[in-house]
Amino acid sequence: MRRAAAGAAVIGAVAAVALAAPAQAADESGTDYYSSKQPYIAPSQADIDAYQDAPEGYTPLATESVARHGSRGLSSYKYDALLHRLADTALAEGGFLTPEIGEAFIANLDAITAANVENGYGMLTGQGATQHQGIGERAAERNAELFAEGGTIVAETSSEARATESGENFLLGFGADDVELEPRPDLLYFHKVENPDGSDKAEGTPERERADAYEAYIDEQTDDDGTIAAAIDYIEDLPRSVEVADDLLGGIFTPDFIAQIGEDEAHTWFNTVDGTEDGEIACAEGSDPSVDADACGDPEKSIESAVDAAMTLYNLYIIGADMQEENVAPHEFDFEQYFAGHEEDAEWFAYLLDAEDFYEKGPSLEGHHETYAVAQPLLDDFFATIDARVAGSDVAATFRFAHAETIVPFAALLQLPGSTVSAPDNAAPATDADVYNYDDNPWRGSEVTPMAANIQWDIVSREGIDPATNADYTPLVRMLYNEREIAFNDSCTPVADGSTWYKVTELKSCLNGEETSESPLLANEPTPAPTAEPTTEPTAEPTASAEPTAEPTATAEPTAAPSATAEPSAEPTTDSTPAPGDDSNPLSPTGGDMTAAAWGLGATMLAAGAVAAELIRRRKNQGAN
Repeated sequence: MRRAAAGAAVIGAVAAVALAAPAQAADESGTDYYSSKQPYIAPSQADIDAYQDAPEGYTPLATESVARHGSRGLSSYKYDALLHRLADTALAEGGFLTPEIGEAFIANLDAITAANVENGYGMLTGQGATQHQGIGERAAERNAELFAEGGTIVAETSSEARATESGENFLLGFGADDVELEPRPDLLYFHKVENPDGSDKAEGTPERERADAYEAYIDEQTDDDGTIAAAIDYIEDLPRSVEVADDLLGGIFTPDFIAQIGEDEAHTWFNTVDGTEDGEIACAEGSDPSVDADACGDPEKSIESAVDAAMTLYNLYIIGADMQEENVAPHEFDFEQYFAGHEEDAEWFAYLLDAEDFYEKGPSLEGHHETYAVAQPLLDDFFATIDARVAGSDVAATFRFAHAETIVPFAALLQLPGSTVSAPDNAAPATDADVYNYDDNPWRGSEVTPMAANIQWDIVSREGIDPATNADYTPLVRMLYNEREIAFNDSCTPVADGSTWYKVTELKSCLNGEETSESPLLANEPTPAPTAEPTTEPTAEPTASAEPTAEPTATAEPTAAPSATAEPSAEPTTDSTPAPGDDSNPLSPTGGDMTAAAWGLGATMLAAGAVAAELIRRRKNQGAN
């Protein structure tokens, strides 16, 4: 691995990188319902202007981040392959509404397949490259002072090609394209035993044990008797699922053909050459499997119901939003036409897709942390990187590039906006309230993990001795989520009321359960005010409809357990977790010998004393005049 030293030349190089405007969704209001395939929406200038300055006396020490890869094409020959098989049957049986509709449908399938063969299945698209170049450029601008006197940059990748491509484009935008990315599947591909290069994580290592445990948990929960399986089955079997599937497919196929889907072997299709369960593996026409292994599909994937067929079509519709630069002649396609006037159908399909990601990667079931426990080493690495810098490391920036499977559990672990509410742990759901649903849960894939989603920490430090601790000043951290400045979860106390800056000791306490006797507050520190309010439209900034109700445990295990499902009536949740500050609450951020509430009271008293002193001073001045 080669690590590049970055100085003023890095910032100067940024200006020389010609970048198009960051790719955005066709409709930034969110009415297209792209779920986790939502293209990245860059921050507005108002979002950037709203960043708070560091408290007086603090200067940049380091910056670090983790990001999902940018927009990509289809991950493999799957959805297009399955609909090809279905379309072959429909054509043979007269199952299209008209010959013209059938001809256009098949032409769209041929075109999106050809576009992915040319670009490479699973590879970054032009939009994805532009997204990360823009993020890198803005990171360099924001950290210009940090690199004014030099510093080393470390870049890490899950080693999946699209993650590596994303890192390369980020570094190009940052002005550090000579930095080589270090493969870190142990840290950034923690959800699977098998690494992207086909190797397995070494037996007996913590990484292998963690991946084994996660895979075993998901297998158990998604098996026939699993609670997650029961929840997904309940959601997919809702009458609304069948209604929207029939509504969508009804614009393409005859009612008789739709009714036959899944009824027999002739109307059940697998991802094989002939569509049968035992057929040969299918590869995209014109592809070279020796170069692009993802151009050959998984034969276990299938269409076994009308809902399956409609969901498969939805997956082609949403990936089209990420392939705008590839959607050109001679392989131009249009799947948006099938959803025109069917926006409510698209929203329902987004919900179906979100449900799977929510349960298998996100806040998931109340009382369980397995789905985001797997991200704990990443949080530990964020803190270790800060500690190393404080101890004298020359690494000023660490950039990590990974996947939705990395971002979603990390967001749940940190209790970021939208990732604060779990679903009931109910193995026999009987009502919508028993499962994840849009009415009382804020989790949305388009907001939690859009393409190029990123979590960035900026770290500042101050020279000298802190009179409150008689030790070096503790570094401060602020967080950006998709480049919008946000607070840490409510169990963490900022350095001042309204501030987005936090002491590292406080974050280690509230996020990792480490004991500290240091106050989270800065004494007599004014709250920095932003120069502008962040925009709310059309930034697609994740927002949560429910406050987090549980706080980190005092162990090295994942600490931010999302709350139980909140009722629409805004009644308190029935989670048995004691309230923050309750002495019986093992999750309470005690801050050593004093509770967070006590620190807050102390801050109030300090503030009151400052006000009183100012009044006395003014009265004395008035008397002197």
